[in-house]
Amino acid sequence: MFNFIRLQLKLKWGLNKNNSKKNAIMTAIVAMLAVIVALALVYGLSYVLKSTVEVTGKQLAVLFLTILLIGLTVVAVSMQINRLYRPGDIHLTARFPLSSFKIFVSYLILNYIDLCIYSAILLLPIMLVFGWAIGGLTIVYVIGIFLGLIFLPLIPFGLSIFIAIPIMYINSLLKKHNIIRLILFVIVLAGCFALYYYILTVLAQFFIHRNWEVGTLEIWKSLLVGLDKFYNPAYYIGNIIFFENFWIGLAGIISASIVLISSGIFVAKFVYDKIRIKELDGSGEVYRHSSKIDDYGSARAILRYSFSEIIHTKSYSYFYLGVAISTPVMVFLCNRLVTMVGEAQMGQGINFGAAILVISVFMAMISSFAAQILSIEGKNFYITKIIPVSYRKQLLMKAIINIVVSLGALLISTIVMAALQFINAIDIIVLMAGELIFVVGLVFNGINLNLANPNLKPKANGEPEEINITFMLIIGLVIAAIYGLTGFLLPKIVRQGNLWAYLIIIGTSIVYAIINVIIFWFTVNRKYRKIEV
Repeated sequence: MFNFIRLQLKLKWGLNKNNSKKNAIMTAIVAMLAVIVALALVYGLSYVLKSTVEVTGKQLAVLFLTILLIGLTVVAVSMQINRLYRPGDIHLTARFPLSSFKIFVSYLILNYIDLCIYSAILLLPIMLVFGWAIGGLTIVYVIGIFLGLIFLPLIPFGLSIFIAIPIMYINSLLKKHNIIRLILFVIVLAGCFALYYYILTVLAQFFIHRNWEVGTLEIWKSLLVGLDKFYNPAYYIGNIIFFENFWIGLAGIISASIVLISSGIFVAKFVYDKIRIKELDGSGEVYRHSSKIDDYGSARAILRYSFSEIIHTKSYSYFYLGVAISTPVMVFLCNRLVTMVGEAQMGQGINFGAAILVISVFMAMISSFAAQILSIEGKNFYITKIIPVSYRKQLLMKAIINIVVSLGALLISTIVMAALQFINAIDIIVLMAGELIFVVGLVFNGINLNLANPNLKPKANGEPEEINITFMLIIGLVIAAIYGLTGFLLPKIVRQGNLWAYLIIIGTSIVYAIINVIIFWFTVNRKYRKIEV
C-alpha cells in the first residue's frame, strides 16, 4: 500500500522528464504572475482594512483564513471525486495485489497529503504578507503560522468527504446536460468576478480618496467581527496562529476533525464500494441513440463537429464559452473600475482608452483558445488526415467558429457600452473594427502556434495541454496593454490624439492579422503533414 502511495505521489509531484523546458518555463512564469497578483491584493486589502476599520489583527486574519478554508474545501472535494468515485485507472488498480479497502485508504491518504501541500503553498505566503502589511511579523506570529499549517487541512478534508458524495451525484445527473452545467459555471464565474471587482473598487477608493464612506466601514466591520465567531472553523485556526484562546482553538479543531473525518469515512466507504463494483462490472447502461446519415457539406459538417467538440471538452466549454458568455458583465464592471482610477490620475476623456484596454484583454482571453484547435483532437488527430477535406479548409472552419464566438462577446459588450453612453458613435465604430481584426490576428496566431507545437498527447485528466493558450494569452495581453496606453495617452499629449489613436490601433490590428493569415495560408499544409499522433 505504501509503495502505491509513493508511486502516486511521484507521478503527481515528481519531476516529469516528458515535459519540455519551454512548458516548464511558461508554467513557472504564469504561476509567478498569479502569485504576485494574489499577494499584492492580500497586502493592499490588509493594509487598507487595518488602517480604516477598528478591528484586531486576529479578526482581520480570520477573513483570509475563511477564504483559504473555502478554497481548500473546493480543492479537496474535487480530489475526492476524481480519485475515489471517478478514477480513470480503476480497472488498472483492480489488478493490484491490494484489497479495495487498502485502495480506499491509500486514496484518502493521498488526498490528505496533497491537501497539506496546497495548504502550505497558500497559507505561508498569504499569512506572511498579511503580517507584513499590518506590522505584526514577529517570531511568535511565524511560529503560529507553522502551527496553523498542521491543522488547516483537517476541516477541509473532513468536510470534503461528506460534500463530495452529493456533488458527485448531482454532477452525474447533469452529465448529459452540459448546457445546465455551463450556465451554473457562468453564474459562479460572474459572481466571483463581481466580488473581485468590489474588492478592487474598495482599494481604489481608499488610495484615491484616502478614506471610505461610513456605510462601507460599517459593512466591513460587521463582516470581520461576524466571521470571528465560534461557528466559523477559521476562528479556531486564528486562535492557534495568534495564540489567543489557544487551547480552545486546538480543542475545537481536533474534536471537529475527528467527528467529521471518522463519520465521513464510514459513509464514503459504503459509497466507494458500491461505485467500484458498478464500474468494474460495467454501468449496465445501453447507448440508445437513433443515428442517421446527415447530408451535410464538408464545411457545415466540420463547423458542426467543431462546435460539438467545444461543448464536450471541459476546458473549452467552461473557460472558453463560459468566459465569452460572461464577458459583457465583466467588461461593464472593468470599464467602471478603470475609468474611476484613470480619471483620478489623468482627468476626464479616457473612456475610449478604458474601453479598448478592457475589451482587448477579454478578446485575448477568449481568442487564445484557438491555440488548442489541433491539441483538442488528441489521439483522434489521424482522422483529420484521412477525411477528404483539405487541411487548410478544416482549420479555416475551426477558425471561423472561434472568431464567431469572440464576435458575439464583442458585439454584446459594445452594445452594453453604447447603451450606457460610455463611448460615442465614432469610438464604437473604431472599437468594433479594430477588435474584430485583432481577433482574426489572435485566432490565426494561435493556430500557427498550435501547428508548430501540436501537443496531441492529453494530460492525465484527458484534457489537452494548455501551454499554447498561456503563451497566446501573454501575447494578447501585451498587445491589449499597448492599445490601452495608446488610447489613454495620445489624446492627452498629441493634437488630434484621438484620430492618431484610432489609426494606430486599427493599423496595428490590420498588420498583425495580415501577417498571421499569410503565415497560415502558405505554411499550413506543410506543417500539417509533418504532425504525427
